Amino acid sequence: MSVLNKSLLWNLPGLVVAGLLALTVQTAEAQAQPNQGQQGISPQSNWADSLRMARAENESLTRILQAVESIDTARQNELIQWIITDRNIRSRVISALRKAGKSISPNSVAELTVTQKPPTADSPDPDNMQLLRLVIESIGVYGEPNIRRILGQDLYTKIQGRQGYEYTLISTEPAQQKIQFVYLDASLFGGQIIFKSGFGFGLRVGNDYVGYPFWLPGTLGTFGILRRGTTDFKIGLEWPLGESGVAPFTITGGMKIKERKLEGVMTFATAIDQDLGLLSEQSGKLHFGADFLTGFNPTISTFSSRATLQPQFRTSYISNQFPGTLKDSLFYLQLSAHAWVTYKLTTFLRGAYISVGAGTHRINAVTIGQKTDPASQDVVNAATFSFFDPLIKVGYVHTGDAGDEYGMSLQYCNTLLADGFVKLFPWLQLEVKYAAVVGRDPEKWEWKDYVMVSPKIIFNF
Repeated sequence: MSVLNKSLLWNLPGLVVAGLLALTVQTAEAQAQPNQGQQGISPQSNWADSLRMARAENESLTRILQAVESIDTARQNELIQWIITDRNIRSRVISALRKAGKSISPNSVAELTVTQKPPTADSPDPDNMQLLRLVIESIGVYGEPNIRRILGQDLYTKIQGRQGYEYTLISTEPAQQKIQFVYLDASLFGGQIIFKSGFGFGLRVGNDYVGYPFWLPGTLGTFGILRRGTTDFKIGLEWPLGESGVAPFTITGGMKIKERKLEGVMTFATAIDQDLGLLSEQSGKLHFGADFLTGFNPTISTFSSRATLQPQFRTSYISNQFPGTLKDSLFYLQLSAHAWVTYKLTTFLRGAYISVGAGTHRINAVTIGQKTDPASQDVVNAATFSFFDPLIKVGYVHTGDAGDEYGMSLQYCNTLLADGFVKLFPWLQLEVKYAAVVGRDPEKWEWKDYVMVSPKIIFNF
């Protein structure tokens, strides 16, 4: 396939539309021709028909040109785009456009945007990465031959090579465009394995959208994952951790991980992240996200040994039956439902994003056994605590030629949650999460603050 034929693929939908519209115009002309030879029709009628046909042709040709000059939006994300910020190059481009008869001020401060065809497996040579579009103000120059003719060979080659001048990428091919065979990551906060088909499996430890990282909720989530195009969907179950995390855990050297205060119960869980596709690449990206889980009714066998060995959790227990031991309840996360909209910047401060949303979560307090039957093992609901959660999150991820280099975010939803990571090696990151209760006193099942550090292993092979 010639280079010209390959470049035409980017405008294929426009060319199809152009052909159909041209055929429509020809058909209209053919239908109108018999009337021109009829007797008894006044010259005014012929002129009116001709004017009407001319206007229809002009409208069709305008639509044809618009279709040919547009780029297929389904393939927009595959293209390389950047804004030229170099004053010398901008000045040379504006001068070339004015010499070509384009109406533009020599002192224009409008963004100069360039769109380029990415390399392909059969044409990896940078010389084959033609410029497809050059836009400034309302002026658009389309197609490699036209851009080369207006700019001249030297300026065209310099812009195409992206060397020796200042620019800002707004859309580019990622360092690893697609999963080669399998993508895998794993840390103490969970992990996932995604196959080339877009299907995969995941693990989740903790619930960030309630501000409970690591083992604080007392569950381990297992998910099926579907990642296709702009959709990331997860569905699965979360399982009780049992005895894990019910006592402080000390790492050699003195680092102590606080125990969890919540019991874990089996829950149904699902999550989605969807690019809404409502904005252009230059304007940013708008995503919708949601995370939902609901717990099944627990039994004493799903709780830790606290439920059976510590008497203060019995329904029939009377405070201070044992010296200094007050009656207490066991707590578990019964419901968590949150939805939000995320706006991601793609030009200025590329990599920054902000999420705004709301949700709710519910904590159940339970005791063990019936009052009238001290030996009963029933789980009895003692109280329910429901909370409204406004959600706001701001973050930034710095991406280099080899992928994500570092990132950080700050979220408020029930608690303040700070999250950050840094890449140590191509296959290893270090991630830290810090949660803190602010503006209120901690509940009985919460810590005032909690911090957890974890390595994260990443492979794509």
